[in-house]
Amino acid sequence: MGKKSREKRKKREEKENSIAHARVKEKREPEPFLFNIILFGVYAILFTPLFLDTGAYFPFVGPKSLYFMGLIQIIFFLWLYLAINYKRYRPRLSTILVSFFLFLTVLFLSSIFGVDFSRSFWSKFERMTGFLMWLHLFGFFLVLSSVFRMKEWGKIFIISVSVATLIGICSLLGIAGIEPLQMSEKGAFTIGNTSFLGTYLLFNALIALWLFSQEKSRAWQSGFLVAIALMISATWLSGARAATLSFFGGLGLLTLLWLAFRVENNKVRIVGKLILFFSVIAVLVGLVLLFLPENALEHNIVRDKFIELTSRARFVNWEMATKGFLERPLLGWGPETYTLVFRKYFNPCLFIKECGGEVWFDRAHNIVFDTLVTTGLLGIITYLGIFLSYFFILTKKYFKSHSIDFWTFGILIVIPVAYFAQNLTVFDMATSLMMFVLVLSFVSFLNDRNKKRDNSDLIARHSWVAGLLAITFLFTFFQFVVRPYQADRLVISTVIEKNPDERLALYEKVLTTSAMGKYQLRTFMGQQTEEFIRNNAKTLSINDAKKELDIAISKLEKSIEESPLDLKTSLRLAYLYNIYGTGDPEKFDLAEKYGEMSIDLSPTNQQGYWVLAQTKLYKQEFDEALNLAQQAIDLEPRNFQAHEIALQIARGTQNQEAILRILKEALEINPEWQSRLNSILSNEKEATSSENQE
Repeated sequence: MGKKSREKRKKREEKENSIAHARVKEKREPEPFLFNIILFGVYAILFTPLFLDTGAYFPFVGPKSLYFMGLIQIIFFLWLYLAINYKRYRPRLSTILVSFFLFLTVLFLSSIFGVDFSRSFWSKFERMTGFLMWLHLFGFFLVLSSVFRMKEWGKIFIISVSVATLIGICSLLGIAGIEPLQMSEKGAFTIGNTSFLGTYLLFNALIALWLFSQEKSRAWQSGFLVAIALMISATWLSGARAATLSFFGGLGLLTLLWLAFRVENNKVRIVGKLILFFSVIAVLVGLVLLFLPENALEHNIVRDKFIELTSRARFVNWEMATKGFLERPLLGWGPETYTLVFRKYFNPCLFIKECGGEVWFDRAHNIVFDTLVTTGLLGIITYLGIFLSYFFILTKKYFKSHSIDFWTFGILIVIPVAYFAQNLTVFDMATSLMMFVLVLSFVSFLNDRNKKRDNSDLIARHSWVAGLLAITFLFTFFQFVVRPYQADRLVISTVIEKNPDERLALYEKVLTTSAMGKYQLRTFMGQQTEEFIRNNAKTLSINDAKKELDIAISKLEKSIEESPLDLKTSLRLAYLYNIYGTGDPEKFDLAEKYGEMSIDLSPTNQQGYWVLAQTKLYKQEFDEALNLAQQAIDLEPRNFQAHEIALQIARGTQNQEAILRILKEALEINPEWQSRLNSILSNEKEATSSENQE
């Protein structure tokens, strides 16, 4: 780059790029009253991470997401009215807008042609990231990118950083042992999960860095530096390793960008570009090594180090996601359907400690694999297209039109790179998606910032437009925000209700209030029914128990009809019918039906064999029960629980030969299990002795 070009850029940078300049110099037409309501609505949205309702089913996720969507609906319909009547609030065509819309279109098509539209559209209270959420995110993007200018953006970012700093402080105090602030594990405060906390703070720490670069006031700059220090300290101490590494990796990338494009010395810039180039190559090679199949290389340093830091669970999930993608490569299985892929390609290794010991996943824990398996090739192409369009705008604004300064270019490049990097091991929630769309909207605004706006309003205004928008808003707000929130809160009321009749009435109300998370709620309520009957077996009448079971079973069977691939539902039905069968032996046939269905749905998952073995035991088909227990052992012999259950079944059938065989096989797998196996046998002897005395 020549000297004249650098001087030209410097003059333009000094002209209008600081937030402080925008606060005092920006001239504009007076804004309508609705503009200010929208602005304060956006401010309120930025407080989403603080929203918490302990009376809800998933207090850290559902209420937060519904609060977020509710406010988006308010500002969206107000903006829509402004956009109809004022040309200056209409969205301008940009590469980000087009790429975002294309991704949304693919999400819709994937939901329609996927395996379960309801699951894809609504999601569930634990995640809240279905197509419905993405519709709201797109509306959020349209409002943010169309309405505000630099003065408002400065305030929006300052409020966002302030909220994040408050959360960081409270998280640190929670880690330090301040009891009222210990709202979740490891100091995640109102976010609920340290990984999600890390993602949220990562965005805001980098935004604070950009605000620091734009400010002239020493006081403001000092405040932003303190905010960054607090947020990164909270990220690190809470254990959000991916976000911490991504932040410092982002600083490294920013340094390389500065060396390559900002320093005056030409030789230093050449060296910087070379280092940047080889660093990008090294990262890409590392990613290839990370994603290579397990047996592709004899010694894979990257993969081995990753397993050392985490576990093999991530790789097991990635392998299952790959198989699911290959089965439906174009549009995938549909958003929010990974749990259905998971049951089909289940790896029994997940039962053992080496693979994490967790046997239920609804995410692949990697943005690439998650997107591939749920939305296919079209999904990943359009998703990455959002990032490419974002980078295209920033590159054009910095290198071609020279309308943004280096720090705006560099930091805004780093933010999505760091976000994408940490999403290679975690996944998105409402708080991270909010920040992602916030940054996308700002860059879209920068793309149109220097274009002349049409400040005229339209001549023709129709009163019916406002009425139509109001009616539409009331309908969508009630259906997509109010009713799901009512259902979310009713769950806890149902669980704590002791009166059987009241409990059943609430149960019915929960499941008819909203379709949000209906499969999850039915399964959860079925589990609660099972626990309720077991815990109140001595006091609960047979009729009340049957009423509980009948309603739980009827709802779960409805889930099977609507979503026949859901393993959790079939397993829960098998367990409930096993309980029912103790009072009505004919129900064991239905327990057997759903046990067999569970095995058919997930032939490599030991849980189906265990529940069916329990049914066979109740039916006194002892040989078949032992055979099923043995099949479960054969699926993953390193799983102690499989040997434990087989031993209990053998003890229950008083089959000494089977007991000795199971003990011998278990000790051959792991001699260290000796004491645990002895404990099981001694407990069985004590229980038998106690029964004989009674």
